[in-house]
Amino acid sequence: MNTNSLFDSVILACPMCMSGLSGEGLMAANTAIGVMLGVLCSVLASFLFFIGYLMKRSRRCAAEDAASANPVA
Repeated sequence: MNTNSLFDSVILACPMCMSGLSGEGLMAANTAIGVMLGVLCSVLASFLFFIGYLMKRSRRCAAEDAASANPVA
């Protein structure tokens, strides 16, 4: 029976981290990760704000419809 599996080999980190890179390469990698996280967070935040805007707008429209259906004399 073959006991070799994917986890038998040493896979601890990406080649960039395992190479012991320092200096400009390390700064570039960290900056790239930071930029990607910033873009991801800003896109997710914009989706959340848009959903909140739609919720507010639907409540306002529902209130206006309820007021127009039952006019107070």
